[in-house]
Amino acid sequence: MSLGILIAVCASFGFITTHAGALVGSTAKPVLTYEKCPDGFVRFQDSCYNFYVEQFSWPEAMVFCQALKYSLVTLTSPAQYEFLRSHLATITGAYPAAGFWTAGTAAEILGDWKWITTGQTINFEQFNATDPNTGGHIGVSADQKSGCLALSKSMSFKISRQPCKTTQHFICERHDSS
Repeated sequence: MSLGILIAVCASFGFITTHAGALVGSTAKPVLTYEKCPDGFVRFQDSCYNFYVEQFSWPEAMVFCQALKYSLVTLTSPAQYEFLRSHLATITGAYPAAGFWTAGTAAEILGDWKWITTGQTINFEQFNATDPNTGGHIGVSADQKSGCLALSKSMSFKISRQPCKTTQHFICERHDSS
């Protein structure tokens, strides 16, 4: 069975669920009425986001998003990063896993952190992301040179390195041009 058929079957039985809602107490509020956002997605600037309850490994989450013609979320600005963190804090009760996958990985080349969606090197300083154990930027310390990036629930949804085989929730992103 192809992944597309599997997704359609799972959705028809209600096994694929999402959550979208208004962001409370933030200046970065999603606009849910924009016509290019599919149902269940939350809008911020030029992208639509869907937060999946399912828990997949990083490669599985990437393939799932691609099968729907979306991509794992790529963090492109501090404003977008703060929007996602704030939104996740408002919906966290519906999601039992430790975090949400992003498109960040160093799985291909040890220590070479990139957004798999764009091929761009990740600028951790842009997101004020540090390794809480060493104080160094993630991907720089000796014990953080491989893995995939998630927004970690235990760290108030800050960026954290996780083994790519760990199952997490994930965020699919759709750009206006999609």
